[in-house]
Amino acid sequence: MEIIVEGSTNSLKRCIITTGVSSLNYYNNYMQQYNRQKEALYNCMGINSIRNIGEAQQYDVIIDVSDNNVTDIVFELFNHLLPKKVDIYVKLIHDTSSSDDNIKACIVLLQRLERNRLIELEIINKIPQSFKEKEEKSWMKRIKNLFFFIGPGNTGKTSIISALTELCNEKGGSIGLIDLTESCKLMNYFPNVRSLEKKPFRNGSSKKKLKSKHDGRVDVYYASHSILKDSKDRKDLTKTIEALTDAYDYVFINADLKVLNHAGDLFRLGEKIFIVHDFMPTKINVTKHILLTFAEKGINNNPNIALIYNKIIRCSYSLKNIEEKMIFKTSKNKELIPLVDLNSKTFEIPYHTKTMRAIINHISTKSSIVHNAAYSYKKNIDYLYKYINNISYVELEDMDIIEGFKACVGGIKQHQYAQRTYHSFHKHITSLVTLAQSIKYFDTPKNLQKY
Repeated sequence: MEIIVEGSTNSLKRCIITTGVSSLNYYNNYMQQYNRQKEALYNCMGINSIRNIGEAQQYDVIIDVSDNNVTDIVFELFNHLLPKKVDIYVKLIHDTSSSDDNIKACIVLLQRLERNRLIELEIINKIPQSFKEKEEKSWMKRIKNLFFFIGPGNTGKTSIISALTELCNEKGGSIGLIDLTESCKLMNYFPNVRSLEKKPFRNGSSKKKLKSKHDGRVDVYYASHSILKDSKDRKDLTKTIEALTDAYDYVFINADLKVLNHAGDLFRLGEKIFIVHDFMPTKINVTKHILLTFAEKGINNNPNIALIYNKIIRCSYSLKNIEEKMIFKTSKNKELIPLVDLNSKTFEIPYHTKTMRAIINHISTKSSIVHNAAYSYKKNIDYLYKYINNISYVELEDMDIIEGFKACVGGIKQHQYAQRTYHSFHKHITSLVTLAQSIKYFDTPKNLQKY
């Protein structure tokens, strides 16, 4: 069968190649659709059509091992693509129940190409139908005190993690922070920093020592992206994360797209996942990619994803508009078609100059973010704290000054110190009134004669 080509073939920025019906169905169901002006989609049904693939700056290849003649297609395809010396990203959908020798040879070839840095490979294991129920139950075994934060770059993930960490610590919790991002910005917020690449905390005595040493403290652990690419290193990292969750009351992981692409299964461990977005519409596609990847991996089946809209400036662009562009696409008939079946919680955090000043001062002088930020920011960080601890709360939307003052006075009234002060003050006032009445009584000559 001839190759199916969609989109312009002149000066392509990206070319998507599928190897048959199954891989094409996978692309249509789980992956973000291409831009017809700068990208093209080739469905390669046989080796004779490979030579028709056009020139592009980048090739994304989706291979499903259940496609017909997939082994022959793969060998010929990479003989055609590798001499072009461009970026090649490969997504291999593998059926773990398959024992075909040709399929194994195909996988060995792709892994060898990855080791030699000729391609970037992601293997997605299909779940055999007989094991689906068992597998789904195992996915539900999340770690109760483990929370992930991910999103486009420079959206405020680090500052939110830092403010939430501060609040958890003030309430008596010990916190372990794991920064897997390329920039490792959490190292700027807290002084106790340690590398995870030395593979610590494996045995029980180390865990016990760690627990006794770090009670009530905040510690930052970091690791480079290199440990995410090797399966053995990823396994070691998972064990380390589990050890840290035993040692701390809360463990927050700061992640980026590379963590999702190389070690997406790590997110299955999280009790809750926060996707942080800001007001920049240009970053919507990155957030959409994150959501689609979670859907592709089946992570969105658990209602543990939350969207945080971090409003850096005051604007009328609401979280509803952001979500609409992230979760839906518009058809030719102007109908909204859902891209992701997402069951998520949403938070909208407004930013003010006072909040930005508090974050900058925290980095430079280690002063508090929570106590110096704007009231609305503090309130939303408190919502996040209650959300991760499964404490019910009522959100106050766009609270004005009067409502804020009322809430503040109400909080003061409920404080134990304020209550004791009020009762003590009331007691002294009552005593003074009684004394004044007594003086007035005895100051009357008629009353003095009685005594």
